[in-house]
Amino acid sequence: MVSKSFVRRSGAQFLLTSLGILLIGSLPYLFFNMKSQLEILEMIDQKNLSNTLFLYDTVVFNLDAYVNQLIHTIEVLFNGNMFEYYTRGRNLPLFPALWAAYTRSMSYLVGSLIVSIGAGILLTFITMLFPKQTRAYIKGFFFIIESLPDIFVILLAQLGVIWVYKQTDLLLFNVTTGFNDQAIFLPIFILSLLPGVYIYKYLVLSFEEEENQLYVELAKGKGINRYRILLVHIFRNAMVSLFNHFKGVFLFALANLLMLELIFDINGIMMFIYKHGVVNTEMVTLSLYMIFLPAFVLFTVIEWFIERWTAKQEGAI
Repeated sequence: MVSKSFVRRSGAQFLLTSLGILLIGSLPYLFFNMKSQLEILEMIDQKNLSNTLFLYDTVVFNLDAYVNQLIHTIEVLFNGNMFEYYTRGRNLPLFPALWAAYTRSMSYLVGSLIVSIGAGILLTFITMLFPKQTRAYIKGFFFIIESLPDIFVILLAQLGVIWVYKQTDLLLFNVTTGFNDQAIFLPIFILSLLPGVYIYKYLVLSFEEEENQLYVELAKGKGINRYRILLVHIFRNAMVSLFNHFKGVFLFALANLLMLELIFDINGIMMFIYKHGVVNTEMVTLSLYMIFLPAFVLFTVIEWFIERWTAKQEGAI
């Protein structure tokens, strides 16, 4: 049974986030004279205008145009009339181009998160088998990686694979085979690095916190094997704690997705927004909803199961 507080909380999160996406998508119309900008862009694309140095456009506060664009975007989204987007002087079908970009990006994102979770769990178990003094050195190493800039870690990993290949002729990850001759495993590996470090950090902290709980001492007193305590009792509670941080990990991986698509020249949804979003604000709003809605449903369902499981553990059900 779903509690009323859970429904209210989830409903409020959904409405506020949906409203935020809608407001963000049309922002160019609030600060720029987009009507004139689009007319000039069309003249340039049609070769009727080659130089715009005579123009002087400043940041404005155009509330009327912004509200009108919001209304137009809502009508487009609900009527399903947005089947084209403007680029290079012509209108092209939005689908299946947007869908192909979306599925490609989500494949990289989901794949990297799966690798991150698996690597984080494995490294956590290995770390917990060492004495506390040795753990401190291992955690210090990952702390250094965590403190490095995101772009530096991505480029370093990419250069590392190339260096290994040049030295040993061993290609650790394919570079050109995959979605339409684009790389698969190397981008997924690189995108999973920093999220994996964050997951590892959260899990180690949770494992060490659970290790000091009374139920662990009781299990040790009963002679239960240390591996069983880690795998069954501590792991189960630590995963619940990890979920509270996983939304942040998801957003972090999503933010790095644009950087990854730029570096590898991947035709994903982030690049689609980057190339065409300024003059196709309705498409930006739709793209953000395509990312938000599946993630919201997934996180809400998992949160519901965790709440039910926690309530059962506490004897409330």
